[in-house]
Amino acid sequence: MTALNLTADISAAQAKKDRELYDATPSMALTPMQMIDRAAMSGASPETLDKLMTLQERWEKNEALKAFNTAIADAKAEIKPIARNKTGHNNMRYADMAAVANCVDGILSAHGLGYRYRSTQDDKIHVTCILFHRLGHSEETALGAPADTTGSKNVVQAIGSTVTYLKRQTLGLVLGLSAGDDDERLQGLNRAEPDFGP
Repeated sequence: MTALNLTADISAAQAKKDRELYDATPSMALTPMQMIDRAAMSGASPETLDKLMTLQERWEKNEALKAFNTAIADAKAEIKPIARNKTGHNNMRYADMAAVANCVDGILSAHGLGYRYRSTQDDKIHVTCILFHRLGHSEETALGAPADTTGSKNVVQAIGSTVTYLKRQTLGLVLGLSAGDDDERLQGLNRAEPDFGP
């Protein structure tokens, strides 16, 4: 067998192997972005490209929602019951904001999740907790309550006490955590928040 024939045989065998590998590989559905690339290369009209861009946006939002739901499920499987480390009104035990954050922050971050707050004030104080995922999806929960004027708090302390309380409650709600001893104290009454002192 000549070297030329040997080379041809090797090339034919490699081509057959490549075809078998290609046939055994399942075809992957094109993403909207790949469709946009192909459409642009083939000279598609601006209208067609615009429709494909809208499709891409919907696809990204759906992917972000799926990633968010997966991350939440995985994170909640790791979050342990939060120890009640403070004593409030009537000697009721509760977990303060620091205890909640220490328990959940690292786990949420490991799964691409985070949270932030925004607040407004009218006749009540309103706090919204926004839980977000790194791919862009977010969900939020809001609660409102009057300033906590129990004890000897001044005006600023009364507002701060309620804000702290609502931050803890909204985070627990948006994560689906048990509120424990705090369930019956959402109206800003008979609470003790040590964060701002007596």
